[in-house]
Amino acid sequence: MRGEILCIGDELISGRISDRNARYAAGRLWPLGLGLAGFSYLGDDPDEIVRELREALARCDWLVVSGGLGTTEDDLTAAAAARALGLPLVEHPQKVAELEALITSLGRPLTPENRRMALMPEGAEPLDPRSAGFAITVEGGKSLYFLPGVPPEFARIIERRVAPELGARFGSGHLASASIRLFGIGESEVGRRLAGLVNGVPGASLGYYPVFPEVILALSARAETPELAQERVATLETQCLERLEGLVVVRGAQTLEARVGELLKSAGLTLACAESCTGGLIGHRVTEVAGSSAYFLRGYVVYSNPAKQDLLGVTAATLTSHGAVSAQCAAEMATGARERAGADLALAVTGIAGPEGGSPDKPVGTVWFGLAQAGGVLTEHKRFAGDRSMVKLQAAENALDLLRRHLEGL
Repeated sequence: MRGEILCIGDELISGRISDRNARYAAGRLWPLGLGLAGFSYLGDDPDEIVRELREALARCDWLVVSGGLGTTEDDLTAAAAARALGLPLVEHPQKVAELEALITSLGRPLTPENRRMALMPEGAEPLDPRSAGFAITVEGGKSLYFLPGVPPEFARIIERRVAPELGARFGSGHLASASIRLFGIGESEVGRRLAGLVNGVPGASLGYYPVFPEVILALSARAETPELAQERVATLETQCLERLEGLVVVRGAQTLEARVGELLKSAGLTLACAESCTGGLIGHRVTEVAGSSAYFLRGYVVYSNPAKQDLLGVTAATLTSHGAVSAQCAAEMATGARERAGADLALAVTGIAGPEGGSPDKPVGTVWFGLAQAGGVLTEHKRFAGDRSMVKLQAAENALDLLRRHLEGL
């Protein structure tokens, strides 16, 4: 079955931002055996959107559309979809109720602008209670999905609705799938290591796509029975794990921070963090997990040397002799955070995110990590490539993965 992905927004065709959604969707839909014919990009021109939707419908069995849904006057996709399909644009009562429940829970009234997200072609159904977007099946059984352009919302709806529904509807036989999150490897190296792997597993396919700093590997297999499909995808997963040993951070839909939280809870351990170059990013990720207050006690953002001394007890001698970016400083930060928070474990990170501040001995991207526990402190050194934001993201990922490896006994 043939499908396409259409991304809408002046910000895309003007080059103000780069598209992430089409690539993400392709990485999830291609492994399901869906015939993805290509991508299209359009600006916020309602006549052009109508024309493209009609032409795509003449070519395709399914269509995923990103962008142009929301609360402002330039969110034109819903109205253009109604025109293209020859249907009235109506307010969906279920979506109004979802919006009212969400917005009033935040202590705000439901405004006419908010209600714009409930407008959709007659016969469409909402996709997600927290976001704009709708799905509709039209003549000939063709499936259309209209998703918000905000990447986290787009990805959530792809995972929860679009990929499962399209896979079940347009795939043949029974489908089983799995996913693996990788860190410390690029897409090209993933492709090299996994080259030819699916040839040995009937009905299997794999795809990979970046969600920096990770690479997500999506596996799937089809077979005549659910049991055989699961057996095939398990075989494929085992072979992938063998070829990617040491680079896998999480298996399945779970995030790295959720896996760390699960391990801490099951072991009855508590955590504190001491962050310099990451500026609180590790604590943010840890607390993205619901219920993290059961194990996360305290976070220290100690960007300056005086803060490291005053709040964590890093010694002046360490800073003078070794510098803030050193194994010794990371160890003292972790130890100080553990003792002051009364935690079982403490993570520390200190480094040079750039673009300035590097030296021949400690170039930009140099990061030291510390993990304090009752038996002592483990330190680890990494050098990351990329700009300031990329170094920070990689440092936070590595810190959490260091903790995961420790908790799993690796």
